[in-house]
Amino acid sequence: MAIVVKAFFALSIGLGMIAGVQALGLLSVKQYLASDAAKRPVMPAVKPAYTWDSNKIGSTVIPKMPPIDTSAGQRAAINSIQRQIDLQIRAAQNSVPVPKKYPGMR
Repeated sequence: MAIVVKAFFALSIGLGMIAGVQALGLLSVKQYLASDAAKRPVMPAVKPAYTWDSNKIGSTVIPKMPPIDTSAGQRAAINSIQRQIDLQIRAAQNSVPVPKKYPGMR
């Protein structure tokens, strides 16, 4: 029984020491982050090389595009439909049997 108590006591002391070391490490990191050394800017402030005037961009830089002409697309669609109708008519005409031809008769 005495060995169980000693083992439990040693385990609790070890866990307590680990928790204490971790707490001290966390405390030192918190102090460093709160210090002036951590608040220094790493990079200097960057100024833009040039500035844009958004009022001048609209008319001088971006040209006004003409309206899009969709009549070519409409003509292409109509021609496609007409071609499909023509193919259907030809297929129907080819499926009709040809009348017999007799020599000497028109």
